[in-house]
Amino acid sequence: MGLTVLEGLTVVPGGGRPVIPDATVTLGEGGRVLDIAANSAPARAVLLPAAVDLHLDNLVQRRAPRATVLLDNETVLPVLDAECAAAGIGTVCIAARCEHSPRKGIDIADAPALAASIERLGPELGCDWRIHARVELTDERSVDTLAAVLAATSRVALISMIETSAERSRFGSPEQTRAFYAQDWGVSEAEVDEVFNVDAARLAAVADRRAEVAKLALAHNVVLASHDDRTPEHVQEAFDFGARVAEFPLTMAAARHAHSLGMHVVLGAPNAVRGRSTSEGNVLAAEAAEAGLCDVLCSDYLPSALQAAPYALVRDTSLSLSAAVDMISTNPAAVLGLPDPAIEVGKPLSGSLRRLQPGPDGDATPVAQVGMALWREGRMVFGRESEAFRLVAARV
Repeated sequence: MGLTVLEGLTVVPGGGRPVIPDATVTLGEGGRVLDIAANSAPARAVLLPAAVDLHLDNLVQRRAPRATVLLDNETVLPVLDAECAAAGIGTVCIAARCEHSPRKGIDIADAPALAASIERLGPELGCDWRIHARVELTDERSVDTLAAVLAATSRVALISMIETSAERSRFGSPEQTRAFYAQDWGVSEAEVDEVFNVDAARLAAVADRRAEVAKLALAHNVVLASHDDRTPEHVQEAFDFGARVAEFPLTMAAARHAHSLGMHVVLGAPNAVRGRSTSEGNVLAAEAAEAGLCDVLCSDYLPSALQAAPYALVRDTSLSLSAAVDMISTNPAAVLGLPDPAIEVGKPLSGSLRRLQPGPDGDATPVAQVGMALWREGRMVFGRESEAFRLVAARV
């Protein structure tokens, strides 16, 4: 029987169990973990559970690398798949934007087209690709588009409700809203105002759309989330409609109320790595994690941030590495009802093997990470042939 032996590892098993330093992991047929032995060669790499990313929303930018260029999904997704695999992400929930907003570069036809692409390409890709349907409640066609997404694929894992309006902006003032989105979308501040100043008739329809979205989520057994809630009242409204995930609460009060309701609170890994939000004055991931008000981190727009974030939280909070790694792996897997990726003897390996570049002067926060390999349920779906990998992995 062929064995794969990984030597000189720091193993972060997941599920709250302590880190195992200087370990050897032996894999048998089907990538099953046969043994985790301590006291081997000094650690040269880290093995931790494969990440589960509830929210990756960077496809608009990837499909339009230049102003006059629009790439199709089939061109972009295989390359993005390789990036996510190298970033140690086993499951990726890619955002399908159920809205029509040319100023943002979003066409409402793109969402069902993406769902169809994921359905076709999914079996060929290294990561487990799912759809996170983001439903813009101020758009009169958004619910029909969500229904089209659900009809196009069986891979919808999460549905989130978002309201783009002046009342629900993730910025604290109209000036901040105008300045950020004018730069982000490449439009004038007046055009930003046109997007956010939603008339009374459209706002009046939002509550009905929340109910329709919640009904579709329930009918298809898909987890429902709220998005960018600023107040406890916003959170409560979403909860009453069936949302059990609070994505990017904007204030500690909103995060605290979501936590009190038993909702999963999701914040951005880039927020944790950078130590700040893109929206001035909003919740810091480290602050919420320290207070016990955040249990999941997502990549948001930067896949590589997902594996860097646990080390940033260890640096900036009192969290252990085990607890921080659970925020990108076992916790989000539980949100979606996926198999636990924790590394255990007897289970097929779902894990990421990574080489860390240490910081200067003994700083424990790595300045760089290189993804060496990724296993999903025992199958190696990504591997980087290198001298570092040869030193760690051997077949016997």
